[in-house]
Amino acid sequence: MKFKANLFLTVLAILVFFLLVSLGNWQLDRAQEKQDLLDLQTSRINLSPVEIKLLDMTQAGLRYLPVKLNGKFDVNRQILLDNQVRQGQVGYVVLTPLLLDENKAILVNRGWLPMSGDRNVLPNVDLKGESTSMMEGHLDHFPTVGIKLKGADVLSEGWPAVAQLVDVNKVSARLGYEILPYQVLLGSNESDGYDREWVPMKMGPEKNHGYAFQWFALSAAWVVLYFVVTIKLKRKEE
Repeated sequence: MKFKANLFLTVLAILVFFLLVSLGNWQLDRAQEKQDLLDLQTSRINLSPVEIKLLDMTQAGLRYLPVKLNGKFDVNRQILLDNQVRQGQVGYVVLTPLLLDENKAILVNRGWLPMSGDRNVLPNVDLKGESTSMMEGHLDHFPTVGIKLKGADVLSEGWPAVAQLVDVNKVSARLGYEILPYQVLLGSNESDGYDREWVPMKMGPEKNHGYAFQWFALSAAWVVLYFVVTIKLKRKEE
């Protein structure tokens, strides 16, 4: 019985140790991913804008690339991303389709607007300037969430349509033309924009390094605890 108990304790200790170490390594991987994104952003932020029609928008790796584009806004069919929090206040991100040709468009992120006191009253997102326009911005992925709730990417009836997430295929089907798989973050100097503090990453890798240290420290403490317990059990047996 004592042998079985000691064997069980040892196996349990090994499993918990490897779990804690794997959690630490996972945090290091997350930190490296964030550092890679920061490095990518830094390397591209001062590049000259590329004409968007010259890019293959189906390619991966275009994130943060500066672009210039010319098209016509579909001003009557805009999208509001709901539950977008900025400085503790809930609001909407305004996505306006920009037609690059008759059958293809890209969603231009014109920035953030606060929500009024009445959720049933949507903000006025009409454009003040011309619907046909040349502009500059940066390519980016659409916002994501950790847990996707059912129906979060379904557009509401009417226009502007409200959703919590963007599903490019569903937006394309609703609009009747192809939506490209990137959004354009409208440049801060462009007109017809709202709050545009483009911060692709709110939390750098430092916090993940801190979490990794905690997991590794727990794994070390677990090893110490295991030896303390086993030594005490051995002394009792003697």
